[in-house]
Amino acid sequence: MKMQSLTIPAVLVQLVFNCSAFAHHQSAKLFPSDANDGDSFGISVAIDGNTAVVGAYQNDSNGTDCGAAYVYELSGSQWLQRQKLTPSDGSPGGNFGRSVAIEANTIVVGSYNGDSNEPNTGSAYIFTRADALWSQQQKITAPDANIGDRFGDSVSISNDTIVIGAYGDAAFIGSAYVFVKFGSSWAMQQKLTPSDANVGDHFGYSVAIDADTIIVGAHKSNHLGLDDTGSAYIFTRNAGLWSQQTVLYASDAGYTNYFGWSVALDGNYAVIGAYECDIVDVDKAGAAYVFSKIDSNWVEQQKLFDADDPCNGEDFGWSVAIKNDTILVGCTCDSLGGKQTGSVFEFVRSGPAWLQSARLTASDLNDEDKFGSSVALSGSHIIVGAPYNFNNGKSTGSAYIFDDVLAADLDGDSDVDFADFAVFAPAWLTSSGQPRYNPLCDISIPPDMLINLLDLDIFADSWLVGK
Repeated sequence: MKMQSLTIPAVLVQLVFNCSAFAHHQSAKLFPSDANDGDSFGISVAIDGNTAVVGAYQNDSNGTDCGAAYVYELSGSQWLQRQKLTPSDGSPGGNFGRSVAIEANTIVVGSYNGDSNEPNTGSAYIFTRADALWSQQQKITAPDANIGDRFGDSVSISNDTIVIGAYGDAAFIGSAYVFVKFGSSWAMQQKLTPSDANVGDHFGYSVAIDADTIIVGAHKSNHLGLDDTGSAYIFTRNAGLWSQQTVLYASDAGYTNYFGWSVALDGNYAVIGAYECDIVDVDKAGAAYVFSKIDSNWVEQQKLFDADDPCNGEDFGWSVAIKNDTILVGCTCDSLGGKQTGSVFEFVRSGPAWLQSARLTASDLNDEDKFGSSVALSGSHIIVGAPYNFNNGKSTGSAYIFDDVLAADLDGDSDVDFADFAVFAPAWLTSSGQPRYNPLCDISIPPDMLINLLDLDIFADSWLVGK
């Protein structure tokens, strides 16, 4: 199918911010009980309901860089480490935990440098939960595995179907493998390859699946005669057979934009990160593109970017996630409060437009944490990886959980009432009728150093929701 473009003017949309009754509160900082230097805990994250999984692909438990993944569960108001997952046949350099995915009682962990039929072909491990205990169910590999395939660099799961990227396959043309569940085991259903394959495209570096649709990123593919513009491929399943439906490109594709570095999919919406993309007058600030499915066509809907303070080399679009009407975009080299501390932008859908609703940062920002290297969301929970955060040593890594709270809950009692109004009202007007600034009451997104109608609108919405 031919891709259409009905892009909403990006600059116009990015200057309008959504008024929401809710804000996000950092409810937990996760790091493993056995954290060590260089573990890179948070390089990958996934969450489903009240269970989160975090990859630490350079953990040394079973040898240097063998890797591990940690499972956390919400108990009351606390996120508790329940289990550390390692491969049954782990070996040094396997990088187990490079990618993770979870749905219900199934976790998938990629080990893209793990040994298989040949060194560094890669593998993936499936864990299942029974009686609150996770156990390895199966190790899966590509049936045509070759050295350097990097099978397991990306993984995604939906219902009883798993897709696994192998971007190094066939001289870095790349491929993706689909596995389906039969009884208690998983078997390969199909190998996906692009219709216009070229050496070095890196097809499969990113993957996502939702029901009978798969999106596969190829961030080093060429377009319009330009190197490394990037692309993303949509596949759909009919009667058990997957076929390529379309190829997506950015409407303003440019040299080395790396469109397809990250991908996410939910229903009729796809989000594609291009962390080297230019925006307005800033080179290489990064962007993410939203596509919507209209009938059988995928149409570029909007280009998202940092409208607050875009800078060269921010890497906006390094990671992306979407669920229902919410999009998260990681901006790992954002220097808000320090050098390459990182941030995450949240956008919510309002009609045909996606409006920025929040900008998340860690409570303990440090230089080069790269907060936002991985993102995921489920229900009211958001999880963000910062794999280079300092805990027990350099680059031990962390993951942060954020939860929805009422934006105007100024006294922290989980309600918005007259006590909160007693704080807000003096900030709105002094006895002389002049506004008086109180940062606690500056609840508009982004904060604008004013207490005005934007804040009053959010306060009113929170009042209604909190009743």
